[in-house]
Amino acid sequence: MIKTEDLKFKYPSGESFDFKNIDLKKKEHLLVLGPSGVGKTTLLHLLSGILPASRGKITIDQTDITSLDRRSLDRFRGQNIGLIFQQYHYVRSLTVEENLKVRQQYPKKLKDQERRHALCERLGLTPLMDKFVFNLSQGQKQRLAIALGLIHQPKVVLADEPTSNLDDINCSKVIALLQEEARLCGSNLVIITHDQRIKEHFNSHLLL
Repeated sequence: MIKTEDLKFKYPSGESFDFKNIDLKKKEHLLVLGPSGVGKTTLLHLLSGILPASRGKITIDQTDITSLDRRSLDRFRGQNIGLIFQQYHYVRSLTVEENLKVRQQYPKKLKDQERRHALCERLGLTPLMDKFVFNLSQGQKQRLAIALGLIHQPKVVLADEPTSNLDDINCSKVIALLQEEARLCGSNLVIITHDQRIKEHFNSHLLL
């Protein structure tokens, strides 16, 4: 489902990263661990197609994303990949529910209210549905970011430090939710983090 071969990325500054090969079958998950500065976020951006690989090949669901043009790659990412960023991406002037509606409408034009409400219930966002994003706490914004990454039932979920602002209890809840959502959707889940609390929840680890 996710396979990388001889993957490398070089920044204009000259800094470069060579990554170990990844070979995940359908429904398999991966935890990428390492301190800051070792290329964890770079790897996530490569897997999502946000950054173009300097060398190598990335295959997701039998599609070589390194061979796609920008428009095709944007379409593929919108349909098949769920991104949970460390820096939140949402429309501040919209409510929680309105942000989720916007994400559901692209690119599949989904209007699944039941899916939206069920996911918010599991993430503890139901009481916040009518709140504007700028009124949310950091923890609430992080849970919204997770919902935005999962709402369209992607084939691959890529999460950048999804538990960084969470206490131990909510950390365990979020990891359990991500794994359950991945199970329900038949998705691969890849988490990059320095949070050692997550290690026990994954069988496959990649140390950078």
